[in-house]
Amino acid sequence: MRRITVPSGDYVYRVDEPSTSLFVVRSGKIELTTPYPETGEGVDATHGPGYVFGEVEIIDRRSRTSNARAATDVNLIEIEQEELMDILYTHPEKSLVLGKGTFERLKELFSEESLESELARLREEMQISIRQAVVAHESRVVKSHNGMAAIAVPIVLMVILAIGAYWFFHRG
Repeated sequence: MRRITVPSGDYVYRVDEPSTSLFVVRSGKIELTTPYPETGEGVDATHGPGYVFGEVEIIDRRSRTSNARAATDVNLIEIEQEELMDILYTHPEKSLVLGKGTFERLKELFSEESLESELARLREEMQISIRQAVVAHESRVVKSHNGMAAIAVPIVLMVILAIGAYWFFHRG
């Protein structure tokens, strides 16, 4: 475990970066955001002291699914993946540092015993899929706009040249 300070506006991590740690907010506020190519960055949630984030990606061994940005100057506790596994499996009595909310969420997502856990996993996957689809759509829109500009510029230049040539040869 190590303590880190992140100035307001700086990122703790960004989408698609490898997941190597989870974080606990000690003070300040953290925003979980999604970048959209067309409309910019959207804030999905803002959390304050005691909130644990980045834990599900570590357990799933997947890259980050959102950005984590400091909404204010924020003090965090960073727990690396190996240390987390040691806490969970070797020293479960130390796991209280992660908080009840995190364990309820993890239990809901990863319990094999209930329909609720399956629904929670599906909800999580669906939210990620929807977010990725919106980002992909906005990327296509941006490329489409760039393609239209690439076609329009030569046409506008040709019209200007034609008007200029007409004016030059018919001026008076």
